[in-house]
Amino acid sequence: MKNIALLLSTMLVSLSLFSFSGKDKCLNSDDINCYIESHNPFAEGLLMDEEVRNLSLEDIDLIEEEEEIVLNFDPTPYLPLDFNAYRGMGFDLTKIVVMEMEEEIVLGFDPAQYLPIGFNAYQGMELNLNNIIIEEIEEEIDLGFEVMNYLPKGFDAYAK
Repeated sequence: MKNIALLLSTMLVSLSLFSFSGKDKCLNSDDINCYIESHNPFAEGLLMDEEVRNLSLEDIDLIEEEEEIVLNFDPTPYLPLDFNAYRGMGFDLTKIVVMEMEEEIVLGFDPAQYLPIGFNAYQGMELNLNNIIIEEIEEEIDLGFEVMNYLPKGFDAYAK
């Protein structure tokens, strides 16, 4: 009885092994995804990379997490009537200015032939921070009202 069970199990295993022919399932298919999946161990990564390259702005979902600011008072009485903090903040892609990189100028000849021997364009251009003079121009700002009327008597902004 053991021999018959062993013989039957051997036959079942051999039949199941023979059923796998090893033929290419993508032989008659023109689908590139079929070929990538069956012949490339990194197929999933390649497909994800292709999806990222073909991504458009409409496919991106932007989630903005707004942080709640607690002021501990109601700012409404201090704001003008019909106040809208978002007025004039429309986003227009046509107003974005794209700066183009300058192309390298090709002269078509070697300029070193026309310069003196040992020429160094940067000679004598060492930067010494002690030679820099900073001049601050104090600009007077007119707020349209006298600030001192709203400050305490004897107020000194520069006092410690």
